[in-house]
Amino acid sequence: KETMRIKPLAAGGAIRFAQETLVVEGKQIPKGYGVVFNPYLTHARDPAVREENGMDIVEAFKPERWLNDETKPTEYMPWGIGPRFCLGYNLAQAEMKVFLALFVRKVAAYEMVAGESVEWKRLSIIPKPKDGSLIRVTSFSDGS
Repeated sequence: KETMRIKPLAAGGAIRFAQETLVVEGKQIPKGYGVVFNPYLTHARDPAVREENGMDIVEAFKPERWLNDETKPTEYMPWGIGPRFCLGYNLAQAEMKVFLALFVRKVAAYEMVAGESVEWKRLSIIPKPKDGSLIRVTSFSDGS
């Protein structure tokens, strides 16, 4: 959940048009104006988890925040919301669980190679490093 909070899959919802002129946080949105929500900004500005380092993948990554109701994010929509909710959600969740189950059975330890800086690929359906990422893996069969 924490990874999906920082790097949500949904880039934004389908455009909606304001039914009437309204004011949100001091900004006027005229009737008929197109409005799109942004899961990334919604997650970043959630007062329950807002931090100085923003959404830094290393410094702001705290999976333990989901264990306590006081630190759990109040806004979470990495798969979209409403009628535009991701159709592949259940399949993706099942694939992630199967992958992790197989991974922990075979891998004793893993770490990113020192000095490796991750640059995220832009305009990708699935968030991923631009040029891949080097990871050092120790399997249980290595004997170490």
